[in-house]
Amino acid sequence: MKKSILFGAVVASAILALVNNLFNSRSVAWFGSPEVLAKPSGWPSMGVAEGLKAGLMVGWKDFLDNGYLIAGGLLGLAIAVFLLNRYRSFPLAPLLRSVLRLGLGIMFIAAGLPKFLDPKSFATLVAQYQLLPGFMVNGFTLWLSAFELVVGIGIILTLWEKEFGALIGLMMVMFIIALSQALFRDLGIACGCFDIEGAQDAGGAWFSLIRDIVLIVPIWWLVATGGRRYLHWPRNR
Repeated sequence: MKKSILFGAVVASAILALVNNLFNSRSVAWFGSPEVLAKPSGWPSMGVAEGLKAGLMVGWKDFLDNGYLIAGGLLGLAIAVFLLNRYRSFPLAPLLRSVLRLGLGIMFIAAGLPKFLDPKSFATLVAQYQLLPGFMVNGFTLWLSAFELVVGIGIILTLWEKEFGALIGLMMVMFIIALSQALFRDLGIACGCFDIEGAQDAGGAWFSLIRDIVLIVPIWWLVATGGRRYLHWPRNR
């Protein structure tokens, strides 16, 4: 694994964050932190069992709300498996890695872009986690959204599959730690993973934690089996 690629991604995101804050109408001070807001009224306190149950219920509701889309995806996957099974020598692993890289890249770009465009609101959200020293919150906020974009683009467009997969894995671990400590401290935070508003209730926050933990498994597989390759459809041997 090339450490220079990892270092380059960090530096590139720092430069991107610097430029963004210089020209963004929603810029923030380089140092400091927004106010920590009061816990939302009516936000329920949940133990682990209650939180997991609430998170799974949110996931189930989302599944039902997007039933047609999910059914279409499953049908497409079934057709793809059927066609691939006609060619026994067709290598599935490169195809699965390409699909996973594309999905992760799109997910991180979609997650990072709203934060990148509105660093002021994102900084307010990050402050609610009460995890970083106050003087670091704004700077970290600026860097994180840019880093998500750099890593999302990198996992799709570059050949450094293992390196960008590792960066995504490290970010997921960071998200899990931040979200877990906030939930266990009963801070009443919103996740803010894909939009500035974030989760609207405790169940949504717990669902975000469950989702991130589940995603660790395919990300670990990508890093363990990754190499130097661009996205591609595997050819029949």
